[in-house]
Amino acid sequence: MKISRFFYAALLETSISSQTHAFDLSDTLAIEGTATGVVQHAELNNVFDENGNEISDTARGTAVIDIGIHFHPTDHDEFQLVYSFAEGTAINGLEAFTLASFADDLEEDLSDINSSGRYNLLEAWYKHRFDFNAQSSLGVTVGIISSSGFIDDNNYANDETSQFMNDIFVNNTLANLPDYDTGAALEFETGSWALKAVAMNSENDDDNEYYYYAIQIGRLITTSLGEGNYRVYAFTTNDEFADTGGTDKDKLTGFGISIDQQLSESVGMFARLGNQDADVPVDHDKMISIGISIAGSAWKRPEDTIGFGAAFLDGTSNADIKDTTAAEAYYRFVYSDYFDLTLDVQWINDHLENAENAEGLLAGLRFNAHF
Repeated sequence: MKISRFFYAALLETSISSQTHAFDLSDTLAIEGTATGVVQHAELNNVFDENGNEISDTARGTAVIDIGIHFHPTDHDEFQLVYSFAEGTAINGLEAFTLASFADDLEEDLSDINSSGRYNLLEAWYKHRFDFNAQSSLGVTVGIISSSGFIDDNNYANDETSQFMNDIFVNNTLANLPDYDTGAALEFETGSWALKAVAMNSENDDDNEYYYYAIQIGRLITTSLGEGNYRVYAFTTNDEFADTGGTDKDKLTGFGISIDQQLSESVGMFARLGNQDADVPVDHDKMISIGISIAGSAWKRPEDTIGFGAAFLDGTSNADIKDTTAAEAYYRFVYSDYFDLTLDVQWINDHLENAENAEGLLAGLRFNAHF
């Protein structure tokens, strides 16, 4: 790879990010939003365009605006609408790897969402919370929801606009978490324990409809190191889950573990483990990811964050992939409460059965502005 050109291009790229701030229209109604810009430059090996021409390096970008409308008529009731608008697909548009280098919903994801005929509207749901005592409550959510908002959560690796960008560090991709479909979710909390369950009616891009069910149990543990969250979940579908080509259908089952643990006041670690069992062709059937998050307190910038992550996925013979490896590092510079800038570097390698490895070294900048 042309390393000198790679880092020179990285210095020229910019990305803007900011934390979300709500604009209160009344005591019960608020609007919040985030504008995100990302530019990525990639040095590539064995990656081809739709005409079969090899792409050795490229630079691409995207711009995304997310708007959330929140209505809280009572302390126990909540309505939410989430809209997203995007232009461009960054490096995702190449479809070069089995993992997306930017996990956000981009231009092509917001058109005819999940073959529903819906555009730009991601979520529309109602939630009611039942309080049993000071430590126990049950939340019930119904509507157009995202299962990733309930299952496989993680404090250090779960947000593509403020943490890692690659989708393997945002969620366990083997969990096949459906988003922006009709469903219901339960959240029961008592003391340091939390139980979550999701049921959704989903549809993939090939118009194959299926049902998805997941349940997660988690516990908050406090030690001399700090707080740690330990979660175990399992999921299944009915026998209508289809492979990416839409030709084979069967049941998909699997489980996962998601851990985040403080190591000190400014350092934390995360780990994920996943497994899925399917008779339909899927890219991977086992995965593990690990990483650390470091707050900038040591250099007197406590709001800044450095993150490092590595992931390893076992491929399947059905998909002609032996394994996939990914690594990512980022530095998030918080300029103010409204703006932040992230420099991000990724390496992705798909080890293929019958072809040369698809490999990429990517540098990107992410800029968010929150309003």
